[in-house]
Amino acid sequence: MEDRGMSVERKGTGKSAVGLLAIVVLIVALIAVFAWALTQPGFAEELVNILALVVLAIVVIAIVAYIAYAFLAVGYYASKGEVVQTGVDHSIDDVVGVEGRTLDDDGNDITRKE
Repeated sequence: MEDRGMSVERKGTGKSAVGLLAIVVLIVALIAVFAWALTQPGFAEELVNILALVVLAIVVIAIVAYIAYAFLAVGYYASKGEVVQTGVDHSIDDVVGVEGRTLDDDGNDITRKE
């Protein structure tokens, strides 16, 4: 293999390994604290109450955002208006086939008379 002035160097991964180990230790500690908290009387009920409030808050925020977006959309639509083409007459006779050929409804090729 040809060397084009590039060199390969191996760097240590000690910092990454320590970081991953710290993450694993924190996850295990969180699981242990959560398991301990579940054994305490009344914790499960409080947890359910907190989760219910969080879900309710998310639903209320989503509904308010949807209503706000709907009002903004109506205002935007009303202010933008429509684009309408005027001063032209469209007729089916103006339709031109691709490369002089068209297809009828049966799928048979028809050569257009020019």
